Amino acid sequence: RAAVVELARQTDPGLADWIAETTAFPCSMVDRIVPATTEADIEALAVREGYRDAGMVKAEAFSQWVVEDRFCNRRPPLERVGVEMTLDVAPWEKIKLRLLNGAHSALAYLGYLAGHQTIAETVADPVIAAYLRNLWRAEIIPALTPPPGVDLPAYAGQLFTRYANPAIRHRTWQ
Repeated sequence: RAAVVELARQTDPGLADWIAETTAFPCSMVDRIVPATTEADIEALAVREGYRDAGMVKAEAFSQWVVEDRFCNRRPPLERVGVEMTLDVAPWEKIKLRLLNGAHSALAYLGYLAGHQTIAETVADPVIAAYLRNLWRAEIIPALTPPPGVDLPAYAGQLFTRYANPAIRHRTWQ
């Protein structure tokens, strides 16, 4: 919002005021693990689909998209395609940043130092898996206030399963 309004202000202050007064910029949060694309991924896609896409993006099957329900007019029916609508995205962002991203960084550092190539290999290490579960249980989950209906221990369990997926070759050095 700030960038759009400022850019408009440099060209037309009236337009900037109109944008600021009439346009909505809903916040959103997306949760999906997307490892770096490799040349092997690009080649496998070319063989499977019959064309080469050097800009392909590989991702896990899981996807969560949360959007702030704040629009200037009617909003599209995003919930029809699985989007979770909320009045405040901040709790969802904190859950993702701490339970997923924070733990993922810890796994990457520890896994790399332990000689593991991927996050899946890292969580297969019983010592690191125990560390991760304790990090979630004792440190991260108690510091979060989840939105109504969100079960943080269940989400952490789901994250563990996602991390353990060997098809998502997320490298520890990434």
